[in-house]
Amino acid sequence: MGKTKIFGIGLAKTGTTSLNDAFAILGIASIGCPASISDVRRFEAATDGIVADRFEELDRVFPNSKFIYTTRDRDSWLRSYTGYRGRKHSPMPGHEEMTRRLYGTTGTDEQTLIEAYARHERHVLEYFSERPDDLLVMDICGGRADWETLCAFLGKPVPEEPFPSSNPKFTDNIYLQLLYCLQDTGLVSQLTRAPMEFLESLSLEGYDPENFTREAPTKRTDRILVKAVKHFSGIDPAAQALQLEPAMLTAAVKRHHQRKADRPRRKSTFIGKRIRRLKRRLELGSR
Repeated sequence: MGKTKIFGIGLAKTGTTSLNDAFAILGIASIGCPASISDVRRFEAATDGIVADRFEELDRVFPNSKFIYTTRDRDSWLRSYTGYRGRKHSPMPGHEEMTRRLYGTTGTDEQTLIEAYARHERHVLEYFSERPDDLLVMDICGGRADWETLCAFLGKPVPEEPFPSSNPKFTDNIYLQLLYCLQDTGLVSQLTRAPMEFLESLSLEGYDPENFTREAPTKRTDRILVKAVKHFSGIDPAAQALQLEPAMLTAAVKRHHQRKADRPRRKSTFIGKRIRRLKRRLELGSR
């Protein structure tokens, strides 16, 4: 059996990023969208992806854990999720299967997604109906989340800083900025991993490059800017190509590397690698 964990079991675009940011402020090492149960073992908390899809299994593997269900107004969630899904490349086979199981589709059919949202919420609430002390329901996106409630649930002291609200409203400005400056949809797709059809659906008409510089930085934009710095072989050439101040790119690179440094690392040995490879082969052979 594994150690006690904290799991965020809300669907994507229900405030899971903000929840991870809250964990970080509380000193809890967390991971968003883990690829496997093995990834979950490395962290104190996990959210999104297989966590929402397999929370019953996680409950068995990690007994006495705490579960946080992040909810959201359904219309607001639908708009956010369909926009998010529309700008994502087709997932890998394993992730595609999980997405279809959890959302009923890998696309953006609205009725299917609404039914999936209701089904997941009903599943969560029914599962914990006789264990209310193990489940906390939070509406982060609706502005109805606070430190007092979360910290009482987790047994943590209340921090002084405001409760995080990451990505309150998604904009396309990072994509528009790159399209505006680079004039190369293929290169922008390579740097952002956004599908060509999504990028081609965006309009540059009336776009003001100052819009992007006024936005608060996010993990997504930092990651894209770091890839641009690598592609253009340095801060200065990337800044010139993207019409941004070098200091902005320097800060993005620093934040990106700091996030990576803050993540707990798993010790890896030759024997450990061989064991993991053997396990993967056995898992594939049993399918």
